[in-house]
Amino acid sequence: MVHFTLHIISRYYCALLLALGIAAILASPASSQVIKATVEVSADRLPIEEKQYIEGLCPSLTALINQYPWVKDGYKYEFPISLNLYFDKYSHSGTFRRYTAGIMLGLRNGIQLRDRRWDFRYTRDFPLHLGEPYDPLTGMIEFYIWMCLGLEADRYNPLAGQPYYEKARVTAEKARFEIDYYSGWDVRRELPRDFLADTYRDIRTAAYHFEAGIYFLGKDDRETARSHLIRCAELAMNGSPELMELHRDDHIIRFIDADRLVAALVELEAWEVLKKMEKWDKENPKRYEY
Repeated sequence: MVHFTLHIISRYYCALLLALGIAAILASPASSQVIKATVEVSADRLPIEEKQYIEGLCPSLTALINQYPWVKDGYKYEFPISLNLYFDKYSHSGTFRRYTAGIMLGLRNGIQLRDRRWDFRYTRDFPLHLGEPYDPLTGMIEFYIWMCLGLEADRYNPLAGQPYYEKARVTAEKARFEIDYYSGWDVRRELPRDFLADTYRDIRTAAYHFEAGIYFLGKDDRETARSHLIRCAELAMNGSPELMELHRDDHIIRFIDADRLVAALVELEAWEVLKKMEKWDKENPKRYEY
């Protein structure tokens, strides 16, 4: 196992404060969101010479991700992402090595984006890069980071993830021209398309109201918290209960912590909406034993 770890300092609620307009005075046109990645590479299935060849990949990749200006506007806060690469197979082609691997990106709210179908080329002779021209190694990582940024943005402003999902969509379109490394992109490219369409509009908006409601409840602003959390429940009930924690492909996307939502609504004595939720979420009766 090859490991490279950066320590993460989370300022989650600072971001939420800005989005709610509470700390708008702190915003600066020159500030930006900073990704702090924790990267781990598992190469147990590779022979020793291949493990040695990719030893420099982890620190190079971590520096590349953390130094890239992903978001240029908004209050500056650190956004932690854990990134795990699992090497499975390899082959040689000239100066390049070809690898088959899996990838998992984890966010602090329990979201996991996982993909087991990843083919890419790698050589130590050229530095890694993001953006243009498209590269099968960094392009996959870039695609999923854009998705992560979209999911994060949706939580501090309604539907604020749109521009990031669009960047993920564009990255997926570029992958079409890499014929030898196209594995999985036929399915993968549908993810940002559905987020850009109306497929998840209500549950994405509900995620914002959930985060806002929990924040205000923590500040003992019960009236504002109640308004947000009831709206969260109403929007969630426009779809199926399974959307609160979406399982799609190998991904786990938790838009709403359902147990925490119910507990908060109980604390706020929002009995009417709780009764509606219990009838709607009938597969989880124990959740409503309050």
